[in-house]
Amino acid sequence: MRLFRSTNIDFLGLTKACITGSLALIALATVLLFAKGLNWGVDFTGGAQVVYAFSAKPDEGQIRKIVEGAKVPITSVQRYDKVEKNQVLLRVPMEKKEGRDISSEVSKALTTTLFPKGLEAGVFDLNLNGADGLAKKLQQADPEKMSARADANPVIEYERIAEAIISARSEKGLFHSIDEAAATPGLSPAVSEWLKSSTVAGPFTLISTESVGPQVGKDLRKKGLLAVLFSWAAMLAYIAFRFRSASFGTAAVVALIHDSWITLGLCSLFGVEISLTVVAAFLTLIGYSVNDTVVVYDRIRENLQKPKKEPLALLVNRSINETLSRTVITSGLTFLVVLSLFFLGGEVLRPFAFVLLAGIIVGTYSSIFIAAPLVIVWENWRSKKAASSPAAAPAAKGGKPAPAKSR
Repeated sequence: MRLFRSTNIDFLGLTKACITGSLALIALATVLLFAKGLNWGVDFTGGAQVVYAFSAKPDEGQIRKIVEGAKVPITSVQRYDKVEKNQVLLRVPMEKKEGRDISSEVSKALTTTLFPKGLEAGVFDLNLNGADGLAKKLQQADPEKMSARADANPVIEYERIAEAIISARSEKGLFHSIDEAAATPGLSPAVSEWLKSSTVAGPFTLISTESVGPQVGKDLRKKGLLAVLFSWAAMLAYIAFRFRSASFGTAAVVALIHDSWITLGLCSLFGVEISLTVVAAFLTLIGYSVNDTVVVYDRIRENLQKPKKEPLALLVNRSINETLSRTVITSGLTFLVVLSLFFLGGEVLRPFAFVLLAGIIVGTYSSIFIAAPLVIVWENWRSKKAASSPAAAPAAKGGKPAPAKSR
């Protein structure tokens, strides 16, 4: 499939303007990165992330007020996953005091304000307790009267029942009522009645909690940076070997640094959280961008091998035109997929999709207007350097160049 046939656009005529524009964007990105910095996530700074699901639409402002009132520092409260799931993500910075159970403190603070009954003596909240706690309650109450049966093991049986109930809660997100919990498939009437009479279903449940220590965060930041640097070095070595020229490899890596730096500047501008997922997006971007560049380079190499000789600038421009259809189709389709991911993938995947969206645009631009023109700049510089060398002087006057020294 081809969108364009026999195009003859003068891409190289825009080289000076594009390089000037790119330098301006790089300068702006640099200012943003040093002045505003990056929004490092818990993966790199250390701290905790706690996710809650609510039975009704949560009020982020109220949740922040409740948590801060309990003396728990918090950096952000935001909606999480799909809107209909009523989930909220809380980020807590790293504490100097080790061993603090943040999720327990937050849960207690929320219960105190939103569901005071949950703190009364003897009340068992199905939404805030796990299978182990429920199994112990069942063993104490023994609604099935298993202790009087020689053929039953109460510990094993009640653990199985508790696991079934908590699994049903996980599938639903949380129990909106005790009747919903009592309707869990496989429960006996005795257990269902006990749930209705002896437990409650609070207005929220803890979905997950994640903590990262400061040393781990520091190590992850270092390893993330090294991963990007090693990917650049690997691309330089591969392309230089593949095309038998340092000019191709160097130009490709310069384009990759251009893409990564500008995209990083956009992350700073829009406050995108830098997590391990975003690092993975940058590595994906590097692979995608270099693939687009290699397609153009491969066509340049094919045209260089043809008997018909023409100036390098014309040959490169023709090669870009010949691969234009492929570039637009590939980049366009990938952009549409990532755009869908950005709007429909939820809060977790949105930073990942943002980096790819920005990267696809910048990477496609750099493959045409940065990587290919830099090859010409390099080759022209090398030709001028060779022409001005002492060995080339006799040849310029009609003589023979001095023979190369044997090694």
